[in-house]
Amino acid sequence: MVRKAGRWLNPVTLTLAVLCFVLPFVSVSCDTPGGYAGADVGGTSSYNGVALVVGGEPEVDEAHRRPVPPEEDDRLPPQAALAGALLAILAAAVGSVTIGHKRTRRAAVAVLALAAGTALLVGQVLALAELRVRVSDHLTRVAQSGQQLDPAKNADDYVHTGPGFLLCLTLLVVVAIVNGIGWWRLRPAPALVAHGPSGATDPWARAPG
Repeated sequence: MVRKAGRWLNPVTLTLAVLCFVLPFVSVSCDTPGGYAGADVGGTSSYNGVALVVGGEPEVDEAHRRPVPPEEDDRLPPQAALAGALLAILAAAVGSVTIGHKRTRRAAVAVLALAAGTALLVGQVLALAELRVRVSDHLTRVAQSGQQLDPAKNADDYVHTGPGFLLCLTLLVVVAIVNGIGWWRLRPAPALVAHGPSGATDPWARAPG
């Protein structure tokens, strides 16, 4: 029973990692001065993983939604690194149920999970950087309009990492570590034999000392 449960641990965990892409990966805070693009003051713009992969607009509470100003755009282009991460997770999930050889399966899943985690980090950093530039431009326009800004804050304080990214990365790290350890433990054991002067195996030979 335990072995059977363990056999399905990888696909279940990787499926959860895929589902994390429907959760917020990055958001622009509700306290952004003047609001941000399609969200007025008090509204939060949240980009989930799917919106970042395919490119799209953020989710905004209906009560705080407004027309996007012509000088701003809250639609982000597709993030190639995050798309690569999603593909690697799917490949790892498929490999975890289709590869029969245990050690090969462990190695493949560990490598793919590690690759997915790396791509996820790169994609998240790029998405955050893109939003920080946009929010910085937005703050410049707000300041030029005469609105007083908090001098202790900059664009970094209004752009935040979402729970979807953190949970997905955690699951991938767990999968990579568990399968890496499993791959190591399944390594072939060294042959414990002794050889005589002629190279023939002597089953009665004993190690010196």
